[in-house]
Amino acid sequence: MKQLIDPVMDESRENDLVIQLDLLIQLYDGAIRFLQQAEREHSAGQAQEFNLLLARSRMIIEELRNTLNIQHGGSLARQLDHLYGFMLDSLHQSELTHDIFYARNVVVSLMVLLDGWRSARPQVMMAA
Repeated sequence: MKQLIDPVMDESRENDLVIQLDLLIQLYDGAIRFLQQAEREHSAGQAQEFNLLLARSRMIIEELRNTLNIQHGGSLARQLDHLYGFMLDSLHQSELTHDIFYARNVVVSLMVLLDGWRSARPQVMMAA
């Protein structure tokens, strides 16, 4: 009976990795979508909505940063931590100055990272 349980548990762990990657991709998509909406609100002169959408993006990036395991993630985790910190600072600057330039830089960074995570997905699927 034990032999039947172990493969199922291993498969469950592998499926968890795929699920975690899918959630990560969804978080990136959401942050990008909020920032793109913020840019439209900025263009329309809607400062309150602009700030609300920046805050939503900021909360996602804060959550991404909080989930990093610096001890086990090595240099990748440290680099992501620094990049997320830069993104948060940029969003704060955009909010303070009402300059969309800073938020646009965050979108570019998120899109590059998102492309990398999406590229990794097939490899994770094959391993699962």
